[in-house]
Amino acid sequence: MIRSIEAGRLELHPKLPKAESLRDCMERTIPYWQDVIVPQAIDEGKSVLVSSSENAIRGLMMRLCNIPPEQIVGVEIPTGVPLIYDVKSRCIRLLDDGSGIDDPLERYNFGSNGHLLFQPCETDYEEDEDAATADEDKHHGHQRVSA
Repeated sequence: MIRSIEAGRLELHPKLPKAESLRDCMERTIPYWQDVIVPQAIDEGKSVLVSSSENAIRGLMMRLCNIPPEQIVGVEIPTGVPLIYDVKSRCIRLLDDGSGIDDPLERYNFGSNGHLLFQPCETDYEEDEDAATADEDKHHGHQRVSA
């Protein structure tokens, strides 16, 4: 049993497991993603930072990138490397670190199946955003000038 002080009184809790399988992680993280993060943040247009263990991130990426269960074991998530998941285009990219190396698989070890993380984006919404911004500017009497 683990002791903790919660609400000002001593409480006993069952011992936490020392390890967690990918299935255990997914049973915990996927419902939280779907039931809390998506409706309360993603659907509201907010940016979300998820920081967790490699296994929890691997399970989330398995779901978001449609990686088959038998291939996820070959995906590694390097420690401390921020992955940016674009929900509109359903793809992952890395922050530009100024190294000049564009291919994330050359920069970091994502494992033998790392290529499954970096699939082409489904849509090029940047053009859609530029068009929407131009329409909004036009509606408000603004003109965009590009250098």
